[in-house]
Amino acid sequence: MRYTEDIGKNGDYIERKLVRPRLCRCPQCRKKGKRVDVVRRVVPHVGMLNRRSWIVADVGVYKAKCECSKYFQAPIPGVPHNGRYSFEVRNTVANAIVRDRMPYRSVIRRMSEDYFLDVSLGYIHDCFLWAHEQINMEKHWKFVVENFSGVACIDEVHDSGRTLLFATDPLNDFTISFQIAGKNDQAHMDQFLQALKDRGLKVEVAITDGSPLYKDSLQSYWKDVEHQLCIFHVIKDVNKLILGGVRAIKNEIKAQGNKGRKRKRGKPSKAAQQRETRRKQQGILSKKEEATFIFDNQYLIVRKEEDLTDQEKENLALLFKIAPQLKMFRTFNRQFYRLFEKGITKTRARQRRTRLVNNPAYQGNEFLKKTLKTLKKEKFEKMIVFLGWEDMERTNNHVERNNRVFRMLQKTRYKRRKQHTIRKALELDLYARMLEHHLYSPNTANIPITVEDDLPLKKAA
Repeated sequence: MRYTEDIGKNGDYIERKLVRPRLCRCPQCRKKGKRVDVVRRVVPHVGMLNRRSWIVADVGVYKAKCECSKYFQAPIPGVPHNGRYSFEVRNTVANAIVRDRMPYRSVIRRMSEDYFLDVSLGYIHDCFLWAHEQINMEKHWKFVVENFSGVACIDEVHDSGRTLLFATDPLNDFTISFQIAGKNDQAHMDQFLQALKDRGLKVEVAITDGSPLYKDSLQSYWKDVEHQLCIFHVIKDVNKLILGGVRAIKNEIKAQGNKGRKRKRGKPSKAAQQRETRRKQQGILSKKEEATFIFDNQYLIVRKEEDLTDQEKENLALLFKIAPQLKMFRTFNRQFYRLFEKGITKTRARQRRTRLVNNPAYQGNEFLKKTLKTLKKEKFEKMIVFLGWEDMERTNNHVERNNRVFRMLQKTRYKRRKQHTIRKALELDLYARMLEHHLYSPNTANIPITVEDDLPLKKAA
């Protein structure tokens, strides 16, 4: 493409520059050279939206007095050395990738539609690598250490045969760190926790799921750390067992509908049709219809009372009418939720657990007996750690949301499948979010930051 033939057409935006001093330094060794010629350079630029933009510069050519080269040109402000596009083009592409999280091909389309620039896929990736060179992750670590609340959510993400370990601060809402591990095992988890400790982080409360990788590792790195098990995962596992019991009742009722003499093939008799019509008019469900109704509304057994609509309350009452034994599952679920009710003390939660575990009706049920095993005393103490603190998170949803950010970064960026590109993409994302964080202040890096929305970690009274 000959840029000189395109200048000035269709109202193009042009920035003219004059860069031709008599003497200029070599860009490599900094020795001065004398000007011997002046050439015109035309560089594609991003100046105005919906218009092609150019930097047109008269540039001096200098004879080198060193062995770096025979001749060199003066640097153009706003244009990289030997660059085809201006720095503003690089910056626009990098912002689309990092800040707007756009796929590479969508960036190409944006540059073509908004700025009439046809950039290649390779150039987009070069801008991604260039953007990573501009950041300083030590600055991010300084921000983390200064603003860490003492609470860490830790979780792992599995991606194409590798595992990514993440740690976030749920109270002050930022990602602490990550590590790309080849395998999800104890050695890599210990290495990740050691890296956090080496950075000077003192974790007072660690929130995790039920993975055995955290069972003994946390106390070996932070002696007084309290381990909070994610309540969301605990409730999810218990509800799964409860719904298993509901489906067992549904299957029993369905089997009852298959008993008796099989109906003969062909059209039912007139008497049979009349009985079926009367049954429907009276609103009486057959056994198969009852089983189907239980299956379709089984979620109501574990739905919170305050979330039920009027129609759902009617359906729940009908469930109990069809199968009265479902009331026990519903009662158990209500009592189980009350174990983790906010505002109660640990002592109160332990008393409720004792009554729940010692209930003979629950112990006699095959499915509820399995749920009681999840409430062993040692494990239950890890579930109620949040009750001993003010404004404490009781789930690791914060790090789960962080994991979904990574999934979005990976979904359409097929060039990011190697370890070094994944690492650079995550570091760019962490750095970009740090710059937009309400606790970040570049002018007061060494001054303690106090923000009204900050939630300090405090023991409950």
